[in-house]
Amino acid sequence: MDDATRDLLLAQDGDDQAFSRVIRACEEDVHRFCRWFGQSNDDVDDITQETFLRSYRGLQSFRGDSTAKSWLMSIARRVCLDHAEKKSKEQSVVNGLARKQEISVEAGYAIETRELINALPSQFREAFVLVRILGFGYDEVAAILQCPRGTVQSRVARARILLAQQVGADEIRKTS
Repeated sequence: MDDATRDLLLAQDGDDQAFSRVIRACEEDVHRFCRWFGQSNDDVDDITQETFLRSYRGLQSFRGDSTAKSWLMSIARRVCLDHAEKKSKEQSVVNGLARKQEISVEAGYAIETRELINALPSQFREAFVLVRILGFGYDEVAAILQCPRGTVQSRVARARILLAQQVGADEIRKTS
């Protein structure tokens, strides 16, 4: 059992310091997940905070059959989905890249990569980001997404195929 999971179990018994340690141990991963989930920079901090608020309110629902990080990622996923739904209802304007010309070539590639990943259908993007970007194992991702391990594996493989196709299509457009 890892330290964050142990601390989460202590937090269930009322140890607020233990929950603070969980936040410190997992905050960066939750933040990165929300960012890769396609949330804007302006919203990521709020969504991360909401994730930890919901986890604190729902501490007693943690059963200990997964890691603290996996449990938090499943909450972060739900918060991101709720946020995206709220945004679409408000018909918010999609953030553009107005300063694209000012961005260095290296940063430009990072933005293009992020755009390609964000363009994936959500089921493939979630699995790909959790496995390939954040480094979770297939079993952990299966717990986060509440689906079988084989489904996670196929979604990651499909995401890689879609990304390769998109990169190929972009290269064709650039040369024509």
